[in-house]
Amino acid sequence: MTFLKQSKLPMIFGTVLFTIALAYGGTVYASHSFEVGTSAGSLPDNTHIRLDGMILAPGAILPVYDASPNFVSGHFLLKAPCEVVPGDADSDTYRPTVTIVAGHVDEDNHYTHMEMIPLFYIAAVSDAPNSCIWHAHVPDPLNGGSLRVTDIDLINLSGTPVEFNAGDIVDINIQSVLGNIGSSPYADGPFVGFGPEDKNPVYDLNDADLTNDGLGHS
Repeated sequence: MTFLKQSKLPMIFGTVLFTIALAYGGTVYASHSFEVGTSAGSLPDNTHIRLDGMILAPGAILPVYDASPNFVSGHFLLKAPCEVVPGDADSDTYRPTVTIVAGHVDEDNHYTHMEMIPLFYIAAVSDAPNSCIWHAHVPDPLNGGSLRVTDIDLINLSGTPVEFNAGDIVDINIQSVLGNIGSSPYADGPFVGFGPEDKNPVYDLNDADLTNDGLGHS
């Protein structure tokens, strides 16, 4: 994975982060320090979005979740068009053709921090190479990604439109609030931890390749 520092941000920051701001609307990303939010604890919340027939243009962003000013923990599931992961030992692990990113986007760029979500491929219920299913832990401190997640987005970083199939969905199950981003802000921004050629890291516990199982499993 390529982590772009500020010296390398102009291209991707201009095309991705600015598009995020436009997609949400200019007033959504406040400086969250003045928002009270929810005290750390349980916050049962489920977001289910049907993607049937939607076309995501190159460089386009689909915001799918915003808990600001709360950063949260939970479970992410995606059913979407897929492609084989190059170099996989048996060529049977698939990744989405869209990129899933999470973290926090703030009206003040200094507090913005977004990274790709590590995904686990669920072969048993996937229909490769058409639509596949992945799940992810939000956050996933063992395998990487943003540690404080308020926002989750789908981005098309490919050079061609991505058209979703019938039955494609995003499902996000939030289980608890870990804290308030106003009290524990990112301070390394603007930080975008991916480039135009990067793809989500994909782990597969059920193939013959034991090197792509991810951490936290035996």
